[in-house]
Amino acid sequence: MEFTSLSKSGLDISRGQVAELFQPFVAESFDAAAAPWRAELRRRESKIRRKYLKRMVLGWLPSTQRNERTVIDEYSKAWQLSEYDKYDLHQPLARVSPWEWGEQKLFASDVGATRFRQLILIRVIEQLKPRTVLEVGCGNGINLILLACRFPDIDFTGVELTRQGHQAACEFQKHSELPRAMQEYAPLELADTGAFRRIRFVKGSAADLPFEDGSFDLVTTILALEQMERIRDRALREITRVAGRHLFNIEPFRDLNDRGGARRNVIQRNYFRGRIDDLRRYGLRPRLALKDFPQEAFLKAGAVLSRKEGS
Repeated sequence: MEFTSLSKSGLDISRGQVAELFQPFVAESFDAAAAPWRAELRRRESKIRRKYLKRMVLGWLPSTQRNERTVIDEYSKAWQLSEYDKYDLHQPLARVSPWEWGEQKLFASDVGATRFRQLILIRVIEQLKPRTVLEVGCGNGINLILLACRFPDIDFTGVELTRQGHQAACEFQKHSELPRAMQEYAPLELADTGAFRRIRFVKGSAADLPFEDGSFDLVTTILALEQMERIRDRALREITRVAGRHLFNIEPFRDLNDRGGARRNVIQRNYFRGRIDDLRRYGLRPRLALKDFPQEAFLKAGAVLSRKEGS
């Protein structure tokens, strides 16, 4: 599958729009030769290499596997109600890492990536016009919360493995309307700032989705398959089963992480290793693949829109 540039994608997204959305979360910008950038890259590459070699030696041990228990333990700490505070554009950047965008090198926060990915999701939804949308692995629900306020007439559902993520999303729905800081965080104007209260949040596993066949016009995953390498086949079969027409994934496909530090990082973390063309095995036909937006230096994500065969 060949990648398409944003300018040729038909999604009406410009480089300037993406840059403006990401800018509040950029701590520093460099050219490729800048000493601070190169030094941090070397430091992180060295750390990744050590972990990679350890996995090569001890990877057969059950304690080193990224299984369901590992994912729950890791993300139970992340999905707290206080986490919504990080979507405030005026908050100090708590943690930054190396990012790349073409020749531009950045120290930035991944919170900004949620913001420009939201714009891509909006444009995909505007093009497809689904009536029902499911996000698998929705975490604390941030993607759906913002999308519901943009598209109040769409029926949104989110399924999340962790109790803490599901609980945080449900607790957030007790707000009467979207907090002002999160309204400012949204990439485009919102139609109904209280519509997030109508999202259906469900606790469940991607390997056994509690929905009927073809229940949703559009199914999405945003760095959720990333965590599902051990159940990749089961998860993709289930996701395809409940999809009625389209699937949209923003995931670290192997097409973008097939060499160097990125490849070693994926292996040592036991992350998703599927290629875009692998989606065809599940009755999906990739129609559009994008990558020209800011990317983490050691974990790059592709945005892929697929149509379910026979739909």
